[in-house]
Amino acid sequence: MNIKAEYRDGVFAPLQEVEEPTPGEVYEVFSEGELKRLAADVPWLKGSERSFEFWENEEDAVYDSL
Repeated sequence: MNIKAEYRDGVFAPLQEVEEPTPGEVYEVFSEGELKRLAADVPWLKGSERSFEFWENEEDAVYDSL
């Protein structure tokens, strides 16, 4: 789940509807800066993109909209 939240009066409040929230469940919210830092900390993800280039072709394009 990916939601945006605003910190006000000591509480993080969601800025959008949370679909099917579970009472008592703990949700983790990351700031845009944290997400960018996490993405930068995992360079192997960028390197692994080349492993999936074979799927980027016209014959398999029919599956892109599923």
